[in-house]
Amino acid sequence: MLQIREQHQIKILALTGQFNRDSTTGIQVLILGIKEMSCHHIILDFSGVTEIDSTSLSELFLWYYNMQPCPVQISVVKPQPYIQYHSDWSHLSEIVPIYRSEEEAVEHVLASS
Repeated sequence: MLQIREQHQIKILALTGQFNRDSTTGIQVLILGIKEMSCHHIILDFSGVTEIDSTSLSELFLWYYNMQPCPVQISVVKPQPYIQYHSDWSHLSEIVPIYRSEEEAVEHVLASS
């Protein structure tokens, strides 16, 4: 399940349930659509993710990294502690910023604009 909301022209994608190949493909399509709407930042809220397929996580961010230069920036917020134990998660912060809260991410995005 996926909920989308907007705050200060920042799209927030709240992910719930399992994060796997199916959700990764859907998120890639959404990112491309949001890019076409001239949005400059997307926050992926992982607080509702109950299970994660680390291979799909790697594929998503490898896809995003290879899509550069792209005017859309991505941040991740509120990952569950058990999700952060995946080996692929440790490399994620090299590609995208990870924040403890949505507010922290929004503040950082607005400050850097």
